[in-house]
Amino acid sequence: MTNTPLSSPDLRTLRHVLQGGAVQIAFQPIVRLRDGLVRGYEALARFDRDHFASPVQAFAAANAAGLGVDLELLAIQRAFERLDDMPAGAWLSVNLSVEAVSTPAVRALLLAHAHRGITVELTEHTQVSDYVALTEVTGRLRAAGILIAVDDAGAGYASLTHVLHLRPDIIKLDIALVRDIDTDPIRAALARALASFAGDMGAMLIAEGIETHAEHEKLRSLGVELGQGYFMARPGPLPSRHIEPLL
Repeated sequence: MTNTPLSSPDLRTLRHVLQGGAVQIAFQPIVRLRDGLVRGYEALARFDRDHFASPVQAFAAANAAGLGVDLELLAIQRAFERLDDMPAGAWLSVNLSVEAVSTPAVRALLLAHAHRGITVELTEHTQVSDYVALTEVTGRLRAAGILIAVDDAGAGYASLTHVLHLRPDIIKLDIALVRDIDTDPIRAALARALASFAGDMGAMLIAEGIETHAEHEKLRSLGVELGQGYFMARPGPLPSRHIEPLL
């Protein structure tokens, strides 16, 4: 894939962000659907709007400049600064591309915090050329106690291939399948099948992007145990260090 050339102002802004550590972290709860108990938090990078209009724009600019891994590393460094503030019993989930997780500096940071209850969500949306190398990396992380999650399951070729090769601990059901699942029998059938599949392989299934009570209740009825989305809580600061049901 060819990267779009980066303009000089964007490159200057990107360097300012990296040199100044100008990344903030918002945390979105991952909850148990049957009772609202918070099981984990996903760490999401946020940027000053004077720098980038959205996280998508920031990471696209970084990738175009060949600095994508540097920005991902900075984001997880910022997230790990809050590990001492995590509520008891909740895991912290960070997003990393396949390229980033295969980088020695990123692996070293993950392994240094492996005992702290960490999940790595693989966010790569392109075909992986060497699954042997990737499974070696994820195997080392899992052996150290880090959970591996595959993001956007059901959204396309790459995510399902990740599931088959990596045998993850967590599968995240893509928001496109969750949207209007209460009124769409095809989406419901696929979610039910993925819930059964996850159960058979001993993985947790998390539905992303739950925005209505009807979606929430339908997912529960289909056997989906965990979820996150605006219906339960928007990304924001961490709560006090104890877990209470959100529903």
